Amino acid sequence: DIKAEDEEMRKNMAAEPVLGENKTDSLRQEDGKEKKCKHKGKKDGKEQGKPETTEAKDKDHIPTNPYFEVEPSGLKPGVSIQNLVKIYPNCSKPAVDGMTVTFYEGQITAFLGHNGAGKTTVMSIITGLFPPTSGTILIDGMDNQTHIDSIQQSLGMCPQNNILFKHLTVAEHIQFYAQLKGRSKAEAKLETEKILEDIGLPHKRNEEAQNLSGGMQRKLSIAISFVGEAKVVVLDEPTSGVDPYSRR
Repeated sequence: DIKAEDEEMRKNMAAEPVLGENKTDSLRQEDGKEKKCKHKGKKDGKEQGKPETTEAKDKDHIPTNPYFEVEPSGLKPGVSIQNLVKIYPNCSKPAVDGMTVTFYEGQITAFLGHNGAGKTTVMSIITGLFPPTSGTILIDGMDNQTHIDSIQQSLGMCPQNNILFKHLTVAEHIQFYAQLKGRSKAEAKLETEKILEDIGLPHKRNEEAQNLSGGMQRKLSIAISFVGEAKVVVLDEPTSGVDPYSRR
């Protein structure tokens, strides 16, 4: 009987699950899952930390506007206009709206646009005649809102309409503006002779401005803009009323 009971107990023990073993297996499984999750997390972290591929960069890359030239390298900016805005009083539409452009030393840059496009407004702001509503203009590295006096010593302007003194002669006009720019009387006379030869008016040196033809008055206005060895010269419709030969 005792043997029979022992056999029955052994059978029951063999049939019953061993908690220790199941617990260990369960922990192993959970530990395996945990390790797997941790490993997966590390992998995801590495993927997140990876640098962007070329394809991803290309998606974020904004192509340059094909209608604008690339800024040249190796050239010194003469006039740099940045986000220029001009709104006149009682006008809802801006005359100049966010203009950005650079003019370089040693180059001639033409401003083209229909009537009322804002060409004269921009030129007037560059020369300090009008203040901008916002934006910045740098001339030879100087802000024309804070250093206009220094800038105007090396700046020449030929306005759209001739601004001449009726009773001053051609030579007197050039000498007057040369001395305004700090030239001595002797230096002004020498510069006058050179400019008269350049514009082809040496024979009109003693002629009053009121007696000149429209084309000759225009030539004189252009000549005045170059007085004082101006580094930056702004010409607003300089060839208006000038004969074809003189234009070239």
